[in-house]
Amino acid sequence: MNKEQIKAAEKAMKEWLAHPNELGKEPVRIECTKEFDLHELHYYIFRFKAKLLGEWMLGVCGGYEEDSLEHCGHIFSDLKKYNEKTALEDAAAIVERIRAYWMGQAAKQAEFEEKLKENAAFITQEEIPAEAIESQFVKSESRFFLKVGQTNCPTGKIIAADPLAYLPSSHYSPVLAESIPAGTYCVEVSVCRQEQIGIRMCTARLKVKDTKAVTYKKASATNESAIKSQDGDVLDGFPVDAGMICLCDAKVAEEYIHFLDKWHEQTPEGNHYDDYFAAFFAKSYEQMPAYQREGGDFIEWTNPETGSKMVMIASGFGDGLYNSYYGYDADGEICEIIVPLVNPAIFGC
Repeated sequence: MNKEQIKAAEKAMKEWLAHPNELGKEPVRIECTKEFDLHELHYYIFRFKAKLLGEWMLGVCGGYEEDSLEHCGHIFSDLKKYNEKTALEDAAAIVERIRAYWMGQAAKQAEFEEKLKENAAFITQEEIPAEAIESQFVKSESRFFLKVGQTNCPTGKIIAADPLAYLPSSHYSPVLAESIPAGTYCVEVSVCRQEQIGIRMCTARLKVKDTKAVTYKKASATNESAIKSQDGDVLDGFPVDAGMICLCDAKVAEEYIHFLDKWHEQTPEGNHYDDYFAAFFAKSYEQMPAYQREGGDFIEWTNPETGSKMVMIASGFGDGLYNSYYGYDADGEICEIIVPLVNPAIFGC
């Protein structure tokens, strides 16, 4: 009998029972009555009382390896009556249920990771089938799309970047090689909702023309702005470290950088997301909670100094490397620029 291990198991059992979702308080009495081995791990059976004159109930804690004082998470109680004759059988059944649950969770996680790999391949391929994007902008029970706002493009030179982590310093913010006509364009985003992944932004789309895209080809950056590896190789796409992407005009980006430089001068200890932009995202969520996660997933932001507008959108599954694509119509002209983030079809949406 390992007295230290029993003591540790009793402490863990008390803490588990005290959780608001369980007994809600520590038991008034608790005793370790039996111990057993299962699947090469050691377990302790407890009986405990919620009230001094109440009935004894059964709990089990364990998954201990040899003399370890750390259990593997197999701790539970149905808060049902303790039966001395069936205690071992009842405790073993609880352990088997816990193991089955976590094995199922592990299988789901493995399946999810495979889907993430499939999604990564989808959003980095050289060409994306037009129907794969078009289907995202058709409303269904699990798919939605909406106009986030407008972006001003006085030069037509488009930058694809993380607007919070990299655009403020212009690092890792490539300018796309092909420009679009100067103008003001609508930015849309497709959205999906699914139990496993929740609400996710799927594809950000800057509409250049009203024509329909028949193919999407990966955009390249200008030589001057292309991201290069330490070996000098040109890298596709742009990195995201703050969970946001944007497609904005080069001049608007300069104005944005100038605004943030002044803001940081006036707020030297400030964080431009927490202390400035977070309020805009919170308001966006308040106005459209059905289409984004709590805290906000998209905004149209107007530069208070110049009046120029730009749009920021959450980057699918967060940080990583993303690519922009030109959408070409039947005449071979650019009618859209997109940043694919999540392919909802992969996740059953």
